[in-house]
Amino acid sequence: MATANPPEIFLLSLAYLEFLDQTYSSLIDKLAASATLKRAKKADAAIRYLEQNNPKAIIITDQGLTERANANVLQKVVSYIRNGGIAIVGLHFPSFVTMDAMNNFFASGFALPWKRGDYHRTDFAFNPSYNLPREVNASSLPGPYSMKTLHIMDARPSEKIFVPIANAQTQSHVFPPGYVDQSQAAVTGAKIGNGHLIYCGDVNGEAGSDSVILAFCGL
Repeated sequence: MATANPPEIFLLSLAYLEFLDQTYSSLIDKLAASATLKRAKKADAAIRYLEQNNPKAIIITDQGLTERANANVLQKVVSYIRNGGIAIVGLHFPSFVTMDAMNNFFASGFALPWKRGDYHRTDFAFNPSYNLPREVNASSLPGPYSMKTLHIMDARPSEKIFVPIANAQTQSHVFPPGYVDQSQAAVTGAKIGNGHLIYCGDVNGEAGSDSVILAFCGL
């Protein structure tokens, strides 16, 4: 049910593909039920929006923000986060970003050591030592669940939000299972100024990941 004066969630889709809304329809429907969704597919529209509005959260839905042509938008996003905002990187981003673009995005844009890690499915659970933003309650996060994800490696221990469960093994219909690298994470977060940058590497839009993104949107 729609709420009175719903918060705004800004979808930043600078490399938009039409099937994004179908693939992530469950998440988008849940967001729309509790918030007003705004979206920009072009750099100039994104800059105008961010100059005039302060959304509750930004969801970076694809790799477009990693492109050099969109550097001015990235500056606006960094400023938004530093001033207390939350930006969530996910959806099509892990499926379409190149290794170099991803590594440079986190290093140059946010001074983070995060790098592109392994790509496979396994079971993950919340890392209780992660210091959640004040508006995010741990009880709103899902219990252990399986997701196919592009991991982050080299995240600092305090930046790992969802990590492989103990003795986790890869899950595949093609390849035999193997033990996963416990040092990598599927969901990571970092304090940037007064705000937070969150990465969710799920490539399929699992129900658990919907809950993670909704929680970090404060919904």
